Amino acid sequence: MAGHLDTVGGAGRSADGVVAAPADPTRTDVAADAAADRIVGRGAYDMAGGLAAAMVAAATAPEPDGDVVLAFAADEEFASIGMEELLAEIETDARGFGAGGRPDGAVVLEPTDLEVTLAHRGFAWFRIEYEGVAAHGSQPELGVDAIDRAVDGLVALRALAGELDERPRHPLLGTGSVRVATIEGGTDAATVADRCVLVVERRTLPGESDPGAELERVLAASAPARIVRLVARPAMATDAGAAIVRAVIGAVEEVTGRPTVHRGDPWWTDAGLIADAGIPAVLVGPIGGGAHADEEWVSGASLETLTNVIGRVIRDFCGAPGGGRAKP
Repeated sequence: MAGHLDTVGGAGRSADGVVAAPADPTRTDVAADAAADRIVGRGAYDMAGGLAAAMVAAATAPEPDGDVVLAFAADEEFASIGMEELLAEIETDARGFGAGGRPDGAVVLEPTDLEVTLAHRGFAWFRIEYEGVAAHGSQPELGVDAIDRAVDGLVALRALAGELDERPRHPLLGTGSVRVATIEGGTDAATVADRCVLVVERRTLPGESDPGAELERVLAASAPARIVRLVARPAMATDAGAAIVRAVIGAVEEVTGRPTVHRGDPWWTDAGLIADAGIPAVLVGPIGGGAHADEEWVSGASLETLTNVIGRVIRDFCGAPGGGRAKP
C-alpha cells in the first residue's frame, strides 16, 4: 500500500477570510445529511485519509501468507524524492525486496472517490531560453529582439497543441497536451529585449516518445539558445487483467455492492514511478473534495468503506498460499 505523507501548503483561509482548513482536523456528522459527514483539514483528502484507512486495514486484517508493506513516502507534491529512494532501495535489496522478493503489485491510495484509476498522464517541464542583443528602443534595428524570437516559438507550440489534439486518443486519458506556463523577458519599455524565457509543460500519454526530442523538432525554426529539461515523470497504465487490479476491483464491488468505475486521471502520482519500475500499480481512495484548495475534506463514511476494501485486497491478493512476498 503506497501513498505520500506530504501535502500542499496554503493560506488555510476561504475567500471571506474564515479559517477553512485547520491543521488539526475536525469532524461534522449530521445523520440527516450524508453530505455533512466530513473530516476537514489540510491534506485530509489528499491523502491522509487513504493512509489512515490502510493502517487500520493492515492492523486488523488476518495474518496473510504474503507480506503487506505500507510504503508512505515524502515529497510527492514536489519532486518525489521519497518514492525514488524507496524504489532504489528495493532494487538494491536494502530492505529485503531483492531477487525473489520483488513486489507483485501496488495499491496507491490517492483520492479517487472509490473509483479505480488504471492510468494517468505523465509530465515534463522545460525551460526554453531565447537570446538577443539589447539596443535602444528608438533604434530596434541595432539589436536582436529575444521576445520576437520567442513569439515564433509560441506559434510553434500552439501548432503542436493542435497536432496533439489530432493524434489517436487514449481510451482513458484522451490526448496529451502542451502549454506555456510562464514567460519572462525584457527589462524596460525603452530597450530591445536581450533575453526571453518560456517555461513549458508537456503532459504525456503512456508509450509516447521523449517530449524533449519533440520540442527540439518543433522549436527548431525559432532557434532557442537552450532547451533545458527541468523535470520529467512517466505516465502510468496498468492492464485491467493484472492480478492487483482484479483484486481491487473485486474488493470495491464486494464492499459497495455496485459495479466499479474504471477511469484515467489527467494528473500525475507516484504510481507513475512505481509502474515504471515494473510493479503493477492501481489507484483507489476515499470520497472527498478540496484537494490543493483552502477547504479540504474527506468523507468519514467513505474511509470506513475504503478500510473494508483494503482489508479484502489483503485477503484476496496477499492471502492465497504462495502469494507474492511483498505488496507495497
